Amino acid sequence: MTALEILKLCLAILLTQMPASGAGDEQQKPITVTAVGDINLGTAYPSEEFLPQEGGAGLLAPVHELLAGDVVFANLEGPLADDGKTDKCSSPRGCFAFRTPTSYVKNLTAAGFNVLSIANNHSMDFGEEGRQKTIETLDAAGIKHSGPPGDIAEIPVRGKSIALVAFTTAEHSHNLLEVDKASQIVEALDKKHDLVIVSFHGGNEGSKALHVHDKMEHLGSEPRGHLIHFAHSVIDAGADLVLGHGPHVLRGMEVYRRRLIVYSLGNFCTYARFNLSGPLGLALVLSVDLSPENGEFLAGRLHSTFQKKPGGAKPDPANHGAKLAIRLSKADFPYSAPLFAEGRRILAPAGDGAGLFTLTKSGERKKLKTLLAELSSAGLAEDKLRMWFGDERARLLPEVMKKFRKPAEKMPYSKYRAIFVKPEVIEAGKEWLEEKAQLLRKIEEKYRVDAKALAGLIATETRFGTHRGKYRTFNALSTVVFRYRRRSSWGQNELRALLEVFAGDPLSVTGSYAGAVGLVQFMPTSIQAYGEDLDGDGHINLDDWEDALASAANYLKKNGWKMGKPIRRGGSNYRALLRYNPAHNYVRVIRELATKFGYRKKQKATKASGERKKGDKKKETGKRPEETKAKKDSSGGAKPVGKK
Repeated sequence: MTALEILKLCLAILLTQMPASGAGDEQQKPITVTAVGDINLGTAYPSEEFLPQEGGAGLLAPVHELLAGDVVFANLEGPLADDGKTDKCSSPRGCFAFRTPTSYVKNLTAAGFNVLSIANNHSMDFGEEGRQKTIETLDAAGIKHSGPPGDIAEIPVRGKSIALVAFTTAEHSHNLLEVDKASQIVEALDKKHDLVIVSFHGGNEGSKALHVHDKMEHLGSEPRGHLIHFAHSVIDAGADLVLGHGPHVLRGMEVYRRRLIVYSLGNFCTYARFNLSGPLGLALVLSVDLSPENGEFLAGRLHSTFQKKPGGAKPDPANHGAKLAIRLSKADFPYSAPLFAEGRRILAPAGDGAGLFTLTKSGERKKLKTLLAELSSAGLAEDKLRMWFGDERARLLPEVMKKFRKPAEKMPYSKYRAIFVKPEVIEAGKEWLEEKAQLLRKIEEKYRVDAKALAGLIATETRFGTHRGKYRTFNALSTVVFRYRRRSSWGQNELRALLEVFAGDPLSVTGSYAGAVGLVQFMPTSIQAYGEDLDGDGHINLDDWEDALASAANYLKKNGWKMGKPIRRGGSNYRALLRYNPAHNYVRVIRELATKFGYRKKQKATKASGERKKGDKKKETGKRPEETKAKKDSSGGAKPVGKK
């Protein structure tokens, strides 16, 4: 072979091994799901007068161009059947039992639908025979479906397997009232498929059912689902998109764990027997892009449609439906709604949509909404609040409440003392005093607070920086807000201060179980009130000894510390320490350690050891007036008893 022939052969081999042009890009394209709400193209029962002209061909024709996507979905409200009996009503007069001719399926295929929910309160209007005829008709037309238990729509899209499972509030279908079982179904599908879409038919009905309530909804006495709980649960189990219908009006939407939930898409295309007045005549065509890799919501678009009696979907150039859905989303889900942009676009918001947004109790979700509103009113940006509280790292800590119930400071003094007054602590303190001597002289000169008393405080607080606490401060304070009713307001004030002081990333801050941070264990409000930038770098850094010691000294000074005075019960220095942490055992330990470090050694032993003064009848561990004052102090941010 000539050199040219060898070259041509190599090129040919190389070309055969290369993927087809654009194949990789094609697989990376988002999965586009286009969804609408309720469809009923007319009914031959109780009379054919309720059927449209020309076999219903004109009902969907005006919106054909909007119904494009990899998955095009609707809820089919009623069976496709040409005969059969219904036991839904005792008399045909006024009976809302639907039976659409099977020939009308061609209108659905012409419009582009490739998957339908047949799980709703009309799917069994003509019994199991009517539903089976519906399934046969859809199968013959090539339209996937989900409804009866075990009936799952499987849709292949560019090498990805997509499952859709439909729920309603009845045993004849996948039942959304059985949330645990629904979650198990979704979890199993998630293991088998790349993406899982959940449809549900639930909620109250009518023009007064626009809002989503965080509780069980009813239609009369019939339970129609706790829809927020259901939607969150199936996403926790692995669902990537949740599509709601059933109220016959539009409802709001939210983003949860980076997945979109649409609570109702409205009456999309119906005929004759449906009330279409006011909001009942408004609907949306929702087009959503999902990540092909993990199903996350990327972006979407809202197309408004409307109907007038007798029915049929038409585009709405005034966009009444989109405006209503946006308004409802912001009202019902102010901190979890998607972002709404020009051109009726919807975008994924910043943040994980997880964290405290995954609280499972409706009462706590209500409290979260109130908390966020109050923090927003205090000046914190809504987008930041959404990001912080929805961060994957955010959660409540049950162990924090256990610590609050049994604080170390409530131990008998002998046991509490044994934690801190140890030879190794005393030796470490002496070394620390020597190492920080120059800085401590500077502190004493500027703030007039004794260095050896500060050493006693630092030994008790963090063992000279080696024990700063392991709890994520955001989570510790959030736990107080949500789980500690008596101190909830205090916790919220500290949480607000944390978000203001550490606005860059408040979730990265760690400290004590009560929310104290840094080398000197300051509460966030104390940082704001007493924090000092001694090194002059423009930032108060409590993990730096200069700023930390200056801040602690400033706290003591502004709370009455007198240089050179003893730490005697009832005295100014005792009270200053009690303001730092309102527990007498805490102050006694600091006093004893400070004495061992050389603080006021010439003082009489009775005073240095803190024995009760003559006439003092209360026990050392009892509550004192100064302790009460420290607990009530809000300007300084006094820490609660048992902050370690």
